[in-house]
Amino acid sequence: MSKRVLLSVGLLCVLLLAAFAAGAQTRVRVGEERPYVTSVGAYPAGAADRPAVWSETIHSPDAKFLRVHFKKLNLPDGDYLTVASPDGSDFWTYTAKGLNGTGRFWSFMVESDTAIVELHAGPAAKARGNRYGVEIDRIAHGFLSPDVEPGAPTKVVCGSDGREAAACHTEVNMRPVARISFQSGGSSFVCTGWLVAGSNSNTMLTNNHCVDTQTEVSTVQARFNYQTTTCSGSTQATYSSYAGGTFLRTHVGLDYTILTLQGNPEATWGEYTATSKQPTVGLTINFPQHPGGGLKRIGYWENSAHTTRCTASTVNATYGGSTSGSQMGYGCDSAGGSSGSPIMDAGTGRIIGLHHFGGVTSNPCRNSATQLRQICSNAGSLLSCATN
Repeated sequence: MSKRVLLSVGLLCVLLLAAFAAGAQTRVRVGEERPYVTSVGAYPAGAADRPAVWSETIHSPDAKFLRVHFKKLNLPDGDYLTVASPDGSDFWTYTAKGLNGTGRFWSFMVESDTAIVELHAGPAAKARGNRYGVEIDRIAHGFLSPDVEPGAPTKVVCGSDGREAAACHTEVNMRPVARISFQSGGSSFVCTGWLVAGSNSNTMLTNNHCVDTQTEVSTVQARFNYQTTTCSGSTQATYSSYAGGTFLRTHVGLDYTILTLQGNPEATWGEYTATSKQPTVGLTINFPQHPGGGLKRIGYWENSAHTTRCTASTVNATYGGSTSGSQMGYGCDSAGGSSGSPIMDAGTGRIIGLHHFGGVTSNPCRNSATQLRQICSNAGSLLSCATN
């Protein structure tokens, strides 16, 4: 058994990010990768109850969360690896060659400055002599809690903040919406994504400026039901996490990426149907989101007095570097990390926009989304879009 303290290297990077094109909302940078090297090759057999035969306690001072990168994992049938917080509130189990079946992957997030990694082995098993064991080469040190709202970078509130906890509007289906965490270029980021009907099982839609490669998709942790249990309470609901699967398609001008998730989240959390219907000015909308990567909230009202409903205020517009005529605008509030959220036609429950821009105009204040009709056309058979 061993315990190592990972010392901080360098200064923390600034939290505010440069915008994607003009007025773009951003993915929120919440952590950085740091080297951490340890391994175990051949390891002893255990017992029938599979006790821990090797462990590593990773401590990174002041970390808000940790993710562990396995350079190599190769375990025989029956043996398994766990990554957990000291109190057991986060507890993840990995077998064989890990999440992607390659032996090289990122663990899910442990919301602590300490992660306990344990290798559990049973009695002598078939092919035991051919196993490798475990090799760790780095971690992700979270320097900003994903639940950073209301101080999120590029927060765009038009007037007073009208957003509420998701539990305040149980009549609106928000189950397919997830907070996505991922690694890119040596950093940790958060955005929003959602399950959508398509030709592949467990299809997710988010922004191109969030993830746009298979390498990034392979690091995704999609957390569903990350919200409070009641409208005004602070108790968090039980959530489920799923790993990123296959990168399918992306488009810069329309700012979308289509990917799949591993497992079967649709069986539990359902899916939305995108619509190729033309949005109209005055259309009533709902805007579920994970602002700052925090707990799920909904843009239902445009103001804190809850007297003005969220509606579309412009359609077929062009903002920033987006494809000409592809945008719809609204005064519904957002923040960095809301990138990739669905804009719902409140009358039908269909998804009519993919949020991505904040503060595209200031007088009046507007945020904006790519209209799904353009994404449906570009994505073709990958999405099963309705016409109403």
